[in-house]
Amino acid sequence: MSTSKSEISEGSVSIQVFSLLFLTVLFYFFANFQRSVIPGAIFTDLQTDIGVSAAKITALGSSFMYIYGVSQLFAGMLADKYGGYRTIGVGGLLFCIGALVFPFTHNIYIMYACRAIVGIGASSIYLSLIKEVHNAFPSNFAPYLGIAMFVGYSGSMFANAPFVALVHHIGWRSGLSYTAYAMLAIWLLFFVLHFTVRMPQPTDAKFSLKAFAPAISTRHNIMLFFVADVSFAIFYVFQTVLGKKFLEDFCNMPQLTAGWVLTITGALSALSTFVLPFVSRICGNKRRPFIRIMGTGGLVATAGVLIALALDFHQGWYFAALFFLVSITSNMTAIYLALLTETNPPEILGVCASFQNFAAYFLVAVLGNVSGLLMDMFKPEIINGAKIYGRDAYIAVFGLFTAMAIVCFFASLKIVETNGRRTEVK
Repeated sequence: MSTSKSEISEGSVSIQVFSLLFLTVLFYFFANFQRSVIPGAIFTDLQTDIGVSAAKITALGSSFMYIYGVSQLFAGMLADKYGGYRTIGVGGLLFCIGALVFPFTHNIYIMYACRAIVGIGASSIYLSLIKEVHNAFPSNFAPYLGIAMFVGYSGSMFANAPFVALVHHIGWRSGLSYTAYAMLAIWLLFFVLHFTVRMPQPTDAKFSLKAFAPAISTRHNIMLFFVADVSFAIFYVFQTVLGKKFLEDFCNMPQLTAGWVLTITGALSALSTFVLPFVSRICGNKRRPFIRIMGTGGLVATAGVLIALALDFHQGWYFAALFFLVSITSNMTAIYLALLTETNPPEILGVCASFQNFAAYFLVAVLGNVSGLLMDMFKPEIINGAKIYGRDAYIAVFGLFTAMAIVCFFASLKIVETNGRRTEVK
């Protein structure tokens, strides 16, 4: 083999492979940015510019999430069959095309199509990144993946206050087009560089929905999926759809201040993925207390918002504190995956992770859609051309979230303790 080619080997990673991993992490940064920025950070700007209902604006987020969630069922198998880099090579191009067209169109239905294309492309990145990090660093997978996840999650932080400040100066369309140009530059460099690395031969892996049956074959898995997915969905609808709009409408918080609240929630969520696994280890690899904290955090946050709405309490600091709480408690990915590993045979871990990821984002999409429909049941006030939704609209939304959080809390009580060891469950 020529010296211009390089192979991934234990303990030795070539500069080409390391560069590809770096570009993949940058793609993951923009995948998180695209998930968070529309409609969350620019909800009011979009609604004012396009002149449509809240349901149609929240559907911009849902059109991404539905496709992204369903595509998770395929992305893992494509990465297994063709390799992560090949999968990202094709998916990354779709990712860039959808992001490039979106800011230049004024038709809401073309916008939906663009978001769906972005969702397909983004779905190729997460599971492919996990696969290629493992290939490059099999003996140090967890720390390197943790670094990649932290950099990727910072895309959600950029999508809020920093991007809101940028939009204030150049407008949302210019802001999104510039980020799309950056994405395209990364893809072009990735596409050229991947020719310098030896790609694996495609495997005989075939897609089959039956492969996911073992993931839901035990009651414990179903309870665990429910806790992880509902907890994440509640947080992520806060983060990417309604949180900033709610703070602006009900608390009369300035756009940039509301953006900073959501930037902090994104940072806390990312930090929790680092800190809590170490806390779990210090506590003797306990898992169940943290899963119960997931269920409790979502319930306290949603019920706390609902009570304040009922009392017509408008203080922004109070709602920000509740948002911070749910951001810390909802993203315990490492602990959840450890528990999944300890209660399932190793041969089905891939399908379990794919199914959970699919269900989580599909639920985010459903909650985003339903939230918009609930808001549109109440007539908004028009102020300076922007639609401002009142207390009753948000009571309906957070009433739904609280009901789901109650069920999530009781599901968290059904999770077994493994103490970090392989444990049989039913």
